[in-house]
Amino acid sequence: MKVEEAMDTIAKFFNDLIGAWVPGAVLAIGVALMHMGPLQVQAIFKLGDTTSAALTFAGVLFAIGHALLALHEQILKRLFSEVGLIKPFDEAEAKKRKSYEWFAELVKAQQAGAVSQDWGYNDLRSVALSVSTEAAAVGRRFMFISLLCNGVGTALAILALDFSICSLLSPKLLFAYDQAAPWFMQAILLLGMALALFKQGEVFHNRAMATPFSIAIAELKFKKDANAGKSTPAP
Repeated sequence: MKVEEAMDTIAKFFNDLIGAWVPGAVLAIGVALMHMGPLQVQAIFKLGDTTSAALTFAGVLFAIGHALLALHEQILKRLFSEVGLIKPFDEAEAKKRKSYEWFAELVKAQQAGAVSQDWGYNDLRSVALSVSTEAAAVGRRFMFISLLCNGVGTALAILALDFSICSLLSPKLLFAYDQAAPWFMQAILLLGMALALFKQGEVFHNRAMATPFSIAIAELKFKKDANAGKSTPAP
């Protein structure tokens, strides 16, 4: 395995871990601070001093993070799209971009007897990610940011819902802090941050879905032509 391939594999691994750990940690710490208080949270952290406990906590947070991402993808994203709070990726609009059309023509030129319409959007995007290492790196980075924003936003939305329900129906379930802002202000702040993260996550998701075509075009067409021009001997 080449050094570049090894580094790429390690980057994918840590992106997946961080993308799930951070949302899981936000939800877990938020729930603990809300219901048990800072002293209990410190006691829980002390339990993770051993290697086995740390690995257990890491596994739990990893699972929670993926559950949050699934909740966002299956429920929250559809809900916010229907009410118009976020605008999901428009594949039909993305196909009108010049970079997509140009890349589709390049793929069509390499086919024997087939037509470019046989290739779906995701298929062509996979080809772009495969032929261009730079496109793959940028697309993966944008998608990581998108998943991180959506995961943390989902955690904050759950915290806001939990806090609001407990404040209205059963305040005794909440830890009593000496100084705290009114509950509705805290809930609005959490929901506002969650919505902002959802919008940012959708922005980077759209970039991750569309940007690889332009990068692949630049790498395959312009760089190739530039290299060909340099290799042409002078008359």
